[in-house]
Amino acid sequence: MRPKVLVVDDSQSIRWMIKDFLEERGFEVHTLERGKDVFNVEDLASYHVLILDIVLPDIDGLTVCRKLRERKEFANLPILFITSLDNKEERIRFFEVGGNDYLLKPLDMRELLARVEVHAKVALYTRELEEKNKALEELNQRLQRMALFDTLTGLPNRRFFDQELEKWENNYLRYGVYYAILMADLDRFKQYNDSFGHPEGDRLLHRLGQVLSEKVRKGDFVARFGGEEFVALCAFTQHEEVVLVAERLRQAVEELQIEHPGNSPYGVVTVSCGVCGRERAKNRFDALRKADMALYRAKEAGRNRVICWLDED
Repeated sequence: MRPKVLVVDDSQSIRWMIKDFLEERGFEVHTLERGKDVFNVEDLASYHVLILDIVLPDIDGLTVCRKLRERKEFANLPILFITSLDNKEERIRFFEVGGNDYLLKPLDMRELLARVEVHAKVALYTRELEEKNKALEELNQRLQRMALFDTLTGLPNRRFFDQELEKWENNYLRYGVYYAILMADLDRFKQYNDSFGHPEGDRLLHRLGQVLSEKVRKGDFVARFGGEEFVALCAFTQHEEVVLVAERLRQAVEELQIEHPGNSPYGVVTVSCGVCGRERAKNRFDALRKADMALYRAKEAGRNRVICWLDED
C-alpha cells in the first residue's frame, strides 16, 4: 500500500515539484490549489499526510486545519504546514490549530521527504492499530452475545435472564416496582420430536420464541429458560394482570394450528403456562419457583392452559 499525500498550495510550481519528488519515492500524491476544495475530497480520511500552505487564495491554511480538527474522522490526520513566515508566534499558531509539523519555504526536499515519511508511518501504524482495536471490539461483542443469547431462538438465555431478574428484584425492593413471572412450556415436545424429527423441533422452538416476543408487552423481558421452556418478566404487573398476557400467548400458539398428533386430545401444538406475581412470593427465587410449580400444575390439569399461583396454595 502506497502512502497517500495531499498537497494544497496556490503555487502550481510547488505543487508539481512536491508531487514529482514524492511519487518518484513511492508515494501517491494528489494536489489542490484552493483550501475549500479540501472539504470536497470524498476519501480525505484515507490520506496519510496533508501538506498545507498557510496562504491560499480563498481561506488560509490555519482555518482549513482548525475546521478539519473539528471532525472526528480527521482527528489523527497528520497536517504539515509549509510557509515563508518564520517567527515564534506563527509557529505557535501552527500547533494551536492542530498542526503536526511545519516546513519553511524555500523547501528543502530532503527534509520534506524525511518529515513526510515519519508522519506517513505514524498514520499507517495508527490506522492499523485502530483496525485491530475495532476487530477486537467486534469479536468481544460477538462473544458477549454468544454468552448471553440463545443461538437457536435469538432470545436471551438463562444466564441473561438471571441477571435481569436480579435487576427487577432490586427495583421491586427499592422502589416498589411490581413485576410478575410467566413460564411457558411446549406440551409433549418429546413426542413432537419423535414424530417430525429434531430439525422440525428446532424450528418449532424458534417459532414459539417469536410468538412469545410478539404477545408480551413492550418493556417485558423474554428468554429461553432451557429445553422447550421459556420465561417472561412482565413489567409493572401484578398477579392477575400477567394471567391475561399468558392467556394471549396460549391462544396464539393454539391458533397456529401446527399439527401435533402426539398431543392428545388437541392434535396441534399447544403450550402450558404458569404465572406468579412478585407480591405473592418471599423473594425472586421463590417467585420463580412458584411460577414453575404453577406450570407443573397446568401440565397435570390437562395441558394447554394457564395456572396462576395463589396465596392459599
